[in-house]
Amino acid sequence: MQVRWPFRLRPPEAKSVPNLTAAFESLFHTAPVGPLNVLRTPGQPHQRGVYLVSGNEAPYARTQTFEDMMLTRSEVPALTVASGPSGCTYIVGSKRDDWSLRLSAVGEGNSEAEAIERANVVSLVRTGATVALHGTSLGSRAFQCQLIVEAPADAPTTVHGTFAPVEVRDMTGPVRVTAIRARAKVLNTTGHVDACAPMIDFAASQGDVILSAEWDINLKFTSDSFRGSLMAWAQRSVRVLIPESFRSAFRIVVNRPQDCVCRTKFSEQLRQEHDNGLCVFTYAGDGTSAAEAIHLRSEHTQVILDGF
Repeated sequence: MQVRWPFRLRPPEAKSVPNLTAAFESLFHTAPVGPLNVLRTPGQPHQRGVYLVSGNEAPYARTQTFEDMMLTRSEVPALTVASGPSGCTYIVGSKRDDWSLRLSAVGEGNSEAEAIERANVVSLVRTGATVALHGTSLGSRAFQCQLIVEAPADAPTTVHGTFAPVEVRDMTGPVRVTAIRARAKVLNTTGHVDACAPMIDFAASQGDVILSAEWDINLKFTSDSFRGSLMAWAQRSVRVLIPESFRSAFRIVVNRPQDCVCRTKFSEQLRQEHDNGLCVFTYAGDGTSAAEAIHLRSEHTQVILDGF
């Protein structure tokens, strides 16, 4: 089945009627990650499955998987990845002692030779503890790539992206993600997290977390309490899935009382006050944590809480 998808992430259109839908549970699911594998030839049926295609599909597509880059922990105690504008970067934590980086690329063209040539324009270049995607056609619709980094879970990791989405999962060490014009997804990552992107999806039960989004944040607390601190600050909506038995205190800051939308069993326990013209809602939880440890803020629309 084909799914049409815009080439670049675009901001949602402003609406006169607020969008009060809950965060989608599917945003927080993880699936096995493998190299790209696209093969297309005119006259042949598409491969089975669900995949994304651009609006103007070239007749040929070929995939190139490059040799793995292996880096020891002694060589690179902390890794920085500079991703390109096409494709996706995955950081996956595990109990390994080294770094494994696998790059795959798909080229499209009017002939098989042209598709292969475009798939081969990308390369992964290492300079010290930094690896960067290089390519002459980066950003072209005729080209996309994917970088999978299998990392020591406790190792510090930084990702700088442009138009390429970033996904980080199962890390316990410090993680910093900057995706200038793309989506950042951080799942089951329990150390220090600092993520800045137009749209952010985050799910965990602990950590010291700072999330800053130009558009929206989707957040899921995966246990009945959150250990550590979390600030989620978005220009637009902050959507939260939260256990009905959640015990940790939190604080919500919005512009108007109606911008705090709480559809949980504990909604009546929210307490409202005003602070410098803003509306502040607090939830005391079981009284064992300070509300300031979890701070949820929307600059222009709503903070929306839904129980599960």
